[in-house]
Amino acid sequence: MPKITQFLLLFIIATPTAFAQKSFEYVSAPKDNTEDIYFDTTISDSYQWMENPQDPRLQVWLEEQEKFTNKIKSKYLKTFDLKAQISAMYYGIKNKEVDRFTEKDSEFNSKYEFEYKVQSSNSNPNLLFRLRDQGNFMTLVDTKSFMKSKDDNILIRDYFVNEDYDMLAVTLSHRGGDWMELYFYNLKNGRQMHSPLKNLRIGSHVIWDEMNVYYDAFAAPKAGRELLDRAEGQKLYYHKFGDTQDKDVALLTSLDSSGVNNFTYKEIGDRLFFYKLFEHKGKKYNALAVSEKDSTALNLKNFLVYPRGEDIAMTVEEAFGDKILLQTDWGAPNGRVLLSDLNKPNQPIELVPEYDVRLLAVNRLGKDKFVCIYKNGNSDLALFFNLEGELLNKIDFPEGKKVKGLFEYDENAQTTKFYVSAFYHPDLEYELSLKDLSFKPSVAVSVPYDPESLETRIVKYKSKDGTEIPMYITCLKKTKLDGKNPTLLYGYGGYGSTVVPNFDRSKVLWVLHGGVLAIPNVRGGGAGGSEWGKAGRRLKKQNAIDDFIAAGEYLVTQNYTSPEHLGSNGGSHGGLLVSAAAIQRPDLFNAVVAEAGPYDMLRFGKFTVGSMTTNVEEFGDVSELDDFNNLKSYSPMHNIKAGLEYPNFLVMTGENDDRVPPLHTYKFLATLQEQANPESLSIMYVTPGKGHGGALTVNDWFDEILYKYAFLYHFLN
Repeated sequence: MPKITQFLLLFIIATPTAFAQKSFEYVSAPKDNTEDIYFDTTISDSYQWMENPQDPRLQVWLEEQEKFTNKIKSKYLKTFDLKAQISAMYYGIKNKEVDRFTEKDSEFNSKYEFEYKVQSSNSNPNLLFRLRDQGNFMTLVDTKSFMKSKDDNILIRDYFVNEDYDMLAVTLSHRGGDWMELYFYNLKNGRQMHSPLKNLRIGSHVIWDEMNVYYDAFAAPKAGRELLDRAEGQKLYYHKFGDTQDKDVALLTSLDSSGVNNFTYKEIGDRLFFYKLFEHKGKKYNALAVSEKDSTALNLKNFLVYPRGEDIAMTVEEAFGDKILLQTDWGAPNGRVLLSDLNKPNQPIELVPEYDVRLLAVNRLGKDKFVCIYKNGNSDLALFFNLEGELLNKIDFPEGKKVKGLFEYDENAQTTKFYVSAFYHPDLEYELSLKDLSFKPSVAVSVPYDPESLETRIVKYKSKDGTEIPMYITCLKKTKLDGKNPTLLYGYGGYGSTVVPNFDRSKVLWVLHGGVLAIPNVRGGGAGGSEWGKAGRRLKKQNAIDDFIAAGEYLVTQNYTSPEHLGSNGGSHGGLLVSAAAIQRPDLFNAVVAEAGPYDMLRFGKFTVGSMTTNVEEFGDVSELDDFNNLKSYSPMHNIKAGLEYPNFLVMTGENDDRVPPLHTYKFLATLQEQANPESLSIMYVTPGKGHGGALTVNDWFDEILYKYAFLYHFLN
């Protein structure tokens, strides 16, 4: 194993002064008499006016909430020592962080090197570059130069290297939003070239074709509705360098112009592969298609057409000539690998069958191998195959660890790298021989604590209906089960996504202070394969909430903690999960930090991405009676009961979140402050210039982390 060294970090945290008052006084939000009728049910929505960001009442209310938030922080939450410790954790650990399974191929093969650097604590990261291993890095993209106002936050979303022509394409977003602009740079002189391309979105792809690019973009949003309306009119364009954007050729238009179902595409070799809708005799299907690159027209050929509406996942992973590797759960809930021949449409063969472990990823390894990464209980398993599907080798990874990377696109490569992470240590780097598939550690990591003093315990507990749910519990090895440990229960539980052992410095600091970190993989996530995800989706969403509640009950009955010392945290879907659980079981939790969650589930589908097929499959359609009744049953805002004492709530959002608009947070908080027993605190933290993640200066990021953990440290003792 790579060596982890440590250096001393002194833990001196001031115990916050206890709240002297017995109840809190909030500034009342204006109310109106808005009512919505669903079938035979009338729903009062007194704060629906908050959905209009232009309403002058909203700005007044937000300013009053900010004053209250600052008052609580300055009077009760001591952050000075905590800030010093978080700084030591973030700046005292030097390691390379990678995505779960993939990383830019250009990072290894390009003659250029790139890195991000923050010039000051009040600025966003810039992008620097240099010729590989030559000289000092120079600033290429100065984010400050793109600011439209003094409070604009610029985020570099992605970059795309064109080594042959010494060019770089960079996508930027303003104030944390999902709308992006595409800029071009000359890497010979570091200067910006050409006018930018506009109306790209998070998820848009950019593919070089000599000096030109393929890219997908959408119809321009209506002014003032950028944070509210769904992006529509997706098209794939071909842009010739030097032309203005209005001359770009539209090569493909989404069959669904409403933006509910968008196409996706990727480049493999010299071809473009598409996932799209296909219509035949009035019926719509899903299709995988391929086309040679062409600047004037694409000749898309469907090589696999399959049914819609059956929750089938199908992705193109890699191409070896005309043989295409596909990962799917079609007829295989745990996943399998198919091989499709482009010369034999709709005749895929099974290359790797479904096993009794869940398939996570399929990656290329050089010229003639690929690897399948599985979740085997609570550990990862890597199986190596040749192109005939013969097993060549396997690696069993330890429990509570996570493998990342493990891919190689270069056909001539002799070695590649992969990484192993845990909840309590950063990524450890290994080198894998592509000849005999042996591996060895390659880089040591230093951390400001003793990692051997921590451990991750893996348990199973029973949910309300008897289903066994897996949970990670990370704590100090010396932790006593006396029911007094401050415990943070973290959850996500949606979209088939699994919470894996990733290193989070702030969470490690929590554990080093004697806290317990518990992470259950509830239904709705992906821990048990596609059926596990379906068991917590749509009409079964309550299962995910029940699983999360049962995790809290387990921690109490096993004497890890008590309701007085139990808090919860989650973001996006996790924000919904922890809020719904706390509203349903207010006696179980003392503190809740909900980040960027949807809390008005009856109106979730009316804004931005809420009505896209992915979200309808996850939550349902409020215009259908069964879905309406189900959404109403767990929607956090609609289940707050007047006079009941709820846990102390900190709700956090980005002011420019256009995936889960901040209106959800505003309406939920206003309802809590109006109806809940004022003996518990309900407070909001709005991060300026932030969207659904990202676009933070160092100062903004530190303030957000500090407020979150100061809140938890205070209420959980």
